[in-house]
This record gives sequence, C-alpha cells and structure tokens, in this order.
Amino acid sequence: MKLLTITLTLLLLAGCDKSASEHKPGESHEEHARHDKHEGEKHNHKEHGGEEDNHGEEDGHDDHDDHDEGGHDEHGGEEDEENTVHIPASAVKKGTVVLGQSQEGVLKDALEVPAEVQLPPDHIAHVSPLVEGQLLNVKVGIGQEIKKGQALATLRSVTLGRARAEYARTTALRDVAKRTLERQEKLREEGISSERSYLDAKSAYEQAGAERSAARSGLSVFGAAGGSGPDMTLVSPIAGTLVERHATNGENVSPSDSLFIIADTSKVWVIGQAYERQLSRVVPEMKATLTLTAFPSKSWDGTVSYVGATITETTRTLPIRVELDNEDGLLRPGLFGRLRLFPAKGATPGVLVPLTAIQDLNGVPVIFVPGDEPGEFRSVPVTLGRENKVQVEVVKGLAANEAIVVEGGFILKSELIRGQLGHGHAH
Repeated sequence: MKLLTITLTLLLLAGCDKSASEHKPGESHEEHARHDKHEGEKHNHKEHGGEEDNHGEEDGHDDHDDHDEGGHDEHGGEEDEENTVHIPASAVKKGTVVLGQSQEGVLKDALEVPAEVQLPPDHIAHVSPLVEGQLLNVKVGIGQEIKKGQALATLRSVTLGRARAEYARTTALRDVAKRTLERQEKLREEGISSERSYLDAKSAYEQAGAERSAARSGLSVFGAAGGSGPDMTLVSPIAGTLVERHATNGENVSPSDSLFIIADTSKVWVIGQAYERQLSRVVPEMKATLTLTAFPSKSWDGTVSYVGATITETTRTLPIRVELDNEDGLLRPGLFGRLRLFPAKGATPGVLVPLTAIQDLNGVPVIFVPGDEPGEFRSVPVTLGRENKVQVEVVKGLAANEAIVVEGGFILKSELIRGQLGHGHAH
C-alpha cells in the first residue's frame, strides 16, 4: 500500500512538469488555453487560404516592381536608340565621317542684302519754268558739267512781261507819291500848306507803296525779282552734271515740265533692303561693304547711317542707307549690287559651327556628336541664329569647343532614319 502511494505521487509530479514546460513564463492555465486556441485557428486559416494569399501578395509585389523598373528603363532606352546611330569605326578613319569642334567667336560677314545706288535728294535738281513761255535758247547739253547759278536756257513769257510792267508802273506811282509827300512836309513846316493837304499826300504815298509791294510779290512767283521785258533766264540751283535734258529751242513749256536734271554725283546713297527675318541684326553704325554686278572685282566700304522706321508693304523689307564718296564716278545711280553687313563693335561672341555640320531631321536642325563608344554618334537638336556662306551661329543646344561631325552628317542621318524605320519609330 505504501509503495503504491509513492508510485502515484511520482506520476503526478511528472505530468505537472510537462505541462509547465509548455506554458510561457507568468502565463496562467486559462491564458495558456486561449493561446493554444488562437494558434490552432491561425494554423487552420493557413491551411485553407494561405497559399492563395501568399501567391497574390508575392505576385502583386513583384509585378509592380517589375513594371516600374522595367518600364522606365525600356522608355529611356527607346529615346537613346532613336537619337543614336552606330557605324563602323573604320568610316571615321577613312574620312567618310569627319570630326571637328564648335568654336566661340563673332560671325563675320553675317548678313547680306540687295542694294541699289541712288542720289541723295539734296544732290539732284529738277529745273522747271515757273511761268508759261517759249524757249528761245537752250545753252547746255547732256553730260556737261554745270556750275551753281549757270544759265541753262532763255525763256520768253507774255505773263512775265505783264507782271514786270505792272511792277514798273506801281514803282513809278510810288516814287511820284513820295515826292509829293516830301513837298507837302516842307510846305507845312513853312506854314504854307494846310494839314489836310499833308494828310492826303501821306495817304497817297502809303497806297502806292502797297500796290508796288503787291506787284513785286506777283513777280517773285515767276522767279524774277526785277528786270524788264518778257525774257528771263533759267539757272541751275546746284553744281553737278546735266544728266537729263527735255528742252528744245522754240518749244512752248509750262511749270509742269521738267526741262533739266542736274545731279551732283560726288556722293551717293546705297539703299539696301533688309527682310523681316533680318531686322533684329541690322543696327546703325554697322560696317558695310558694297559690291556691284557691273564691277565684280571692286568693293566700297562704308557705315550704315540710317535704318528705316517703317516696313515697305509691297516688298516687306526695311530700307537701310549707306553713304559713300564717288570721286571716280563709278557709282552711277540705278546700279544694283549687294551690301554685306558686319556686326557692330562689341558684339557678344557666340558658338559657331560650319554649315556642313547642320542636318535637318524631321524639320528640326540637328548636329551629330560622338558617343561613348567607337563608331557611335548621337543627334543633338539645336537652335540656329545668324549665318554666312561658311558658318552658322548656334544659339541653343551646343557649347563651344565640343566635338562635332563637320562632314558626313548626311550619312549618319540616313543610317539613323533607316534604324528608326526598322524599329517602327519613324512617322
């Protein structure tokens, strides 16, 4: 009996130790039971739906990451592929594609405009009669050198004769009235003449003077200040060369007829026509060089003295003026040529490249630059400014002293377009 009691006691102690080993520290029997129940439910949930949830969570996370990273890299790669072309490196060595550098500087001979030689307005004179009449004697011929005030022709005019006669009559009346007034003043001082006689003489003198002044004004309208008879002489108002003559002996003429044209060709104006797209580059004081079709081996240097204020509507151009000396007489009015305009002093340097470096890609000017690998080239869009026959100014898209393709750009452009067509990117 005592042995059986000891055995039961040992078995109970062993069961308690096993149960205590499964409890967490400080956990009661009830808390332990609730924990076991929760673990069981969680285990059952994983067995029924855990695989589906984990699969969705893992797939969703991976798909999202793959989409963000893969899509971004693919888009950037397409852009690089569209702008980049590869050719054999040997093409550069053979000179098919030639490399150079962009330069910093001021574009020389940046602007060229059509021009015409003209006479300054104050260097040309049209001589016409101021009164109707008949030409009695024409004294000069075309091409003759004329001095200022030199006689050109003699004109006989009935109207002029009447005006002179009227002036002579009123002058005589004024002289008579003047002598009468002087006599009345003397008699008045001696107390012989009355006040009334003196006032009448004074009034007559004033009236005669007014009539004479009116006659003189009428005479001056005809270009004569005095003289007598119906004849007058037409004279040149300037010194120069007689370039046109429309006068014949015995011809009846009127004020609407231009009989002589005298031109002083010692100085000329060269009028250039700048188009609208060139207006921002044309300023006063620009240096200019004139070349003429008639004298291709000669040139004349000057300065822009005037830039027009309004656009000519018919041609949509702005006139500019260059004044030149014409001592040798070669700059004849009416000659056509071209004005080359140079930038004014202090012009800001820009980025310059050869014209051969510019290629048109889908309507956008581009320049090809070397890539990171041999035979790799990349097209760079640029904004262009002024240009001449050799160089063009790059306003945006390229810096100075960069390596660029100066020859063979068309080959690169063709290869680039062919590659785009092959990948389905061309439009």
